[in-house]
Amino acid sequence: MKLELLDAPTPHRERGRRAQAPRMVVVHTNVGTFESTLAWFAEPSSGVSAHYLVALDGRVARFVDEADTARHAGRVRRPTAALASNANPNRYTIGVEFEDGGDPHGVARTSEQYEAGGVLVAEIAGRWGIPLDRAHVLGHRELFAAKDCPGNLDVELLVEEARGCA
Repeated sequence: MKLELLDAPTPHRERGRRAQAPRMVVVHTNVGTFESTLAWFAEPSSGVSAHYLVALDGRVARFVDEADTARHAGRVRRPTAALASNANPNRYTIGVEFEDGGDPHGVARTSEQYEAGGVLVAEIAGRWGIPLDRAHVLGHRELFAAKDCPGNLDVELLVEEARGCA
């Protein structure tokens, strides 16, 4: 599968990564639709972004270049991810949102979403030398324990899909 990216610029980014290369991929659930997230990330008052968004139908939007810092993970709180540090995680991670139609725990995730997400994660990992394992591909709640993000997204299945594409 070849991904076609919809470029959707956002003002919520920082140029560069302050000499930190990405070493992990953090996945999120967006608590909304593909279109509502495009609008929210473009909204000057939102203050948030991610590098990518994967729709339920497999469409993929790119908000922030991977060489730059997106505002997706914020801070670290009681992490369960072994590789997490107390430094700003936005600088050492790539953020990927997954559409959930506004129902993060009840949405029926589609094979199209997992396939596109797997291809995307495999491509990111290949560009940055990130291993395709659960230590390097994690849910937001593994960095910030107070979150339940990425909802019902099966991160194990996503990693399995990515390995099949690598």
